[in-house]
Amino acid sequence: MRATPLAALISLLAACSSARDDTPEGAYQAFAAAANKGDAAGAFSRLSSDSQARVRGQLAGLSAASGGSLGEDAARWMFSAGRTPPVITVQLLKKEADRATLGVTAGERTGEVTLVRQGSVWRVQLPRGSTSGAE
Repeated sequence: MRATPLAALISLLAACSSARDDTPEGAYQAFAAAANKGDAAGAFSRLSSDSQARVRGQLAGLSAASGGSLGEDAARWMFSAGRTPPVITVQLLKKEADRATLGVTAGERTGEVTLVRQGSVWRVQLPRGSTSGAE
């Protein structure tokens, strides 16, 4: 019988986690948290499929040019720079059915971040000029 309260607590925490991630703000905060704790695969999985494809394409070109020395782990390659300044504020600036724009302040920098909804999940969309060869 003692497992019942524990199971209820685990379910409640899981529900809170998924509820937080189902908003653009929550999805971005989860992305930033994964990147800052060194969870490259977790952060990469929170990028839009288009962004993931562009990063993989850029890495393939760079890896070929380097004789394969970069490997093929796009997540590790993209997030290898280490920790970024902590996110201070995340503000929803604009929201449409499948696209949202956030104002994000991290450290002393403020910028806009676009998220797109893919299925029922909000994912970070990298700007078009942020990876070489992407248009």
